[in-house]
Amino acid sequence: MMIEIKGKDIVWSYLGALLSMAANIVMIPFLVYYLDENLLGLWYVFCSIGAMTALFDFGFATTFARNITYCFSGAKKLCKENIDESGLSDIDWQLMKNILYACQKIYFFISSIVIILLMTCGTMYIQYISTDVNGYNHYFAWVIYVFAIFLNLYYGYYAAFLRGVGAIVDVNKNIVYSRILQLLATVVLLYYGYGLISACIGYLVYGFTFRYLGRIKFYRYQGIGKKLYKYKIENKKASELIHIVWHNAWKDGVVSFSNYFSDQASVIICSLYLSLTDTGMYSLTIQIATSIGLVATILYAAEQPELQSAYISNDRKRIIDIMSTIIVTFIFLFVTLLILVIFVGIPVLNIIKPDINISIRLLLFLSLYQFILKFRNCYTSYFSCTNRIPYYRSFIISSILTIILGVALTGYFNYGVYGLVIAQLFSQIVFNMWYWQYKVHLELRISFWCFFKNGVAILVNSLGKIICIKPQ
Repeated sequence: MMIEIKGKDIVWSYLGALLSMAANIVMIPFLVYYLDENLLGLWYVFCSIGAMTALFDFGFATTFARNITYCFSGAKKLCKENIDESGLSDIDWQLMKNILYACQKIYFFISSIVIILLMTCGTMYIQYISTDVNGYNHYFAWVIYVFAIFLNLYYGYYAAFLRGVGAIVDVNKNIVYSRILQLLATVVLLYYGYGLISACIGYLVYGFTFRYLGRIKFYRYQGIGKKLYKYKIENKKASELIHIVWHNAWKDGVVSFSNYFSDQASVIICSLYLSLTDTGMYSLTIQIATSIGLVATILYAAEQPELQSAYISNDRKRIIDIMSTIIVTFIFLFVTLLILVIFVGIPVLNIIKPDINISIRLLLFLSLYQFILKFRNCYTSYFSCTNRIPYYRSFIISSILTIILGVALTGYFNYGVYGLVIAQLFSQIVFNMWYWQYKVHLELRISFWCFFKNGVAILVNSLGKIICIKPQ
């Protein structure tokens, strides 16, 4: 079955991301107003730890989702690299049943390990950095947050599966509903004085709702649940699938670890060498820059199933059209959103709480880094969609370089938060920023300029159709 991303998928992708970001932005003033500086910094440390635990997924969600797409597109078997070229057929529901079962086994094991580590090592770390926080409420908040992480990991693959079969609308509707509930729960509980616990319960509400709806929607999508019900699990073949998937899953996992240490680990480093107040302001600025990057890459995320399907069909023109549209849209949106945040978003935040101090200079540096990181990812996604992960080694090196330079510049040379930013920028500029772009253009046999013009032409044509004006 050919997967095609339609206009409503794109619209809902933007609605989902924009409303998700809007919920986060609306939540920021409430968190800033109701939490003191130490608790705000501690909340962002919680968030960074939550992002770190997602690394225990170790690439399985991405790899399983990719293989679900291959299976849904008619592939007869899974391969360690590239795809089965013996010809496409109708969907092999037995194969899909085995993939789902293999995934469930892996994620129960992963989530069990994570909750044990967080309740032991994680609790000791929280105790170490929160000596200035009075009372014990932050420990109760931590327990709630850990439970939320467990549920998110154990059931998190349903969203990836929905994307894998091309159910983009359902994924983004789930995001909208879940974010609204998170916002309501957090704000109401903050108002009634539950402090940090409010944010953690809100996170639990979001995760549970998103995963629960994902499970329901996946089995209902095109009758998948009824079709899978007819088949029994083949334990031996499911185990064989784990070995096949592991070939690229560990590489995806390495990439996830590298992305974390190149991006979110800076908050952990900041909390070790700087105060919770500084950590809170730095984390808030990172959240703003990261949100800009996430919205700018909405099309990139939405188009992955179609890009994979185009590769399976060996449709080079379609691949070029998809990739060029992704790149052009990303550049335009990132620049536009950054301008809006600087001239509209930050002034509004300053009105809400005048004593909040967000450095425009720091925001610009962090935004530059996010642009480089997401621009790189737009290109490397081409390789991952073709079931190849050739970039994992360079990602490992860049993340190690980021940590070493970040610790040196912040902890020993006292560059403060700018030491972290310098480390991040240098680690990407030296290689990853330009090399993978070069490799994609070389493989697709098209220059960046032609690539860019093609993307602009497609966008202009699409906008012309939307506003009923025929492009000249």
